[in-house]
Amino acid sequence: MTKEEFQKQIIPMGDKMYRIAFRLLGDSEAAKDVLQELFLKLWEKRGELDRINSIDAFACTVLKNKCLDKLRFQKATVDVDVLKNLGTNPEASFDQVEGIAEMRKLMQKLPERQRVIMQMRDIDSCTFEEIALLIDTTVNNVRVQLCIARKWIKEELMKVYNYGIQRD
Repeated sequence: MTKEEFQKQIIPMGDKMYRIAFRLLGDSEAAKDVLQELFLKLWEKRGELDRINSIDAFACTVLKNKCLDKLRFQKATVDVDVLKNLGTNPEASFDQVEGIAEMRKLMQKLPERQRVIMQMRDIDSCTFEEIALLIDTTVNNVRVQLCIARKWIKEELMKVYNYGIQRD
């Protein structure tokens, strides 16, 4: 594929790919970064693109994987609501910050698929349909995996907050 062919076929997909990345990541700058990585990857594979049936589908798959990688390695951030409450009640603020930290620690112990689903649904507010599309599964499977993950997190949090003491 020549430079001109690349510019005619690949570059026009940029707007669509940006919108997908932005919807998945929720951050304009991160979406732009992922889009640049996508174009670089496609440019590097330009010799093989002629053999691919649907360049659009291939680009979407690469974009999805890059977005998921970015979500996986995203650094922990402080919740804005927690910052708002810091000055009002120090004890409640401490408990809230501690609870969020514990939740993030527990999420890291989940199987990767459940962790990604929980991240996308509960933190990034993606729909079940978007998640199913991105991880190549059914909406029902997403719901089941999310339910299992939430149940496990709840049980583990109960252990932490009950100091390991079983309660009826």
